[in-house]
Amino acid sequence: MLQLDDYKDAIKLSEPFPEPKDDTRSTYDLLMTALGGLNHKHYTGTGSIAHLSTDDGLLRWLQAELALREPGPLNPIASRAINTLLYRQVGEHGRVEAKNLRRIHDLLPENDFDSSTETVLFRGDMRQLVIDAIVNTALPTLTGCRIPLHGCLDSVLHAQAGPWMRNDCATIMELQGTDVEEPGQAKVTRGYRLPAKYVIHTVGPSVRDGIIADDDVDILYNCYWNALELTRQMPDVSSIAFPAIATGYNAFPIRKAATIALDAVNTWMDKYGQCLDLIVFSVHSESDALTYADVINTWIDD
Repeated sequence: MLQLDDYKDAIKLSEPFPEPKDDTRSTYDLLMTALGGLNHKHYTGTGSIAHLSTDDGLLRWLQAELALREPGPLNPIASRAINTLLYRQVGEHGRVEAKNLRRIHDLLPENDFDSSTETVLFRGDMRQLVIDAIVNTALPTLTGCRIPLHGCLDSVLHAQAGPWMRNDCATIMELQGTDVEEPGQAKVTRGYRLPAKYVIHTVGPSVRDGIIADDDVDILYNCYWNALELTRQMPDVSSIAFPAIATGYNAFPIRKAATIALDAVNTWMDKYGQCLDLIVFSVHSESDALTYADVINTWIDD
């Protein structure tokens, strides 16, 4: 299995991505430049007047094209335009400083969860988090969801990070010599136009017919463990955000998944807690947040 040292130079992991602060072009001009620089477009834009008459329609068209686009070199003019557009999108989505979020220990002071002073429950948009690393629940190909404008986390994070992240993932898979990533493993890329510095990609288990197999439990545990292990090799990472891996389209029951996630993190922090000072669990719904809170509040440490 490919290790970090085997691919970090190939994807220029430690190289900062430029911020386009001095680009004064209008959104319309940037969209037209970006679309004009993409080869082999799947849509012409003539099927809907919205594509031609509004910035929002053009942006959705661009997002659809980038979702369908195969990894490969980008036209540099289009790349600069996309960079500026996504840089501005961060401003529209808003930014949340993860370090300022309230810790579990402050919310549930009587809990027995060892890592509660370093742990946060966040109900919100992971695209907003200003944090060292966020974890992506990746598809097995690792190169992002190919369904245009899909709502899965893989699609949302790739859309905001930009096409460069897909290129990096393709490079990793090429170096690894496989078509699909092994479930439970983890790889890291830059976050590009996300507020997060890095994105850690991991493939979770897929529950069938509502039955959780032993392998599913092991895979989910490894998703958290191996993502955390990557941070030990990255001295500039002291904070990380996890989604509720495998609980969406992969249908892993939320309470069981929360217990596995918290167990993996707590065990890892007991061994290597000096490496991280903040771990965020990002959840979609109030119900999911209450489930995590209940698991933590009834936690019994060995």
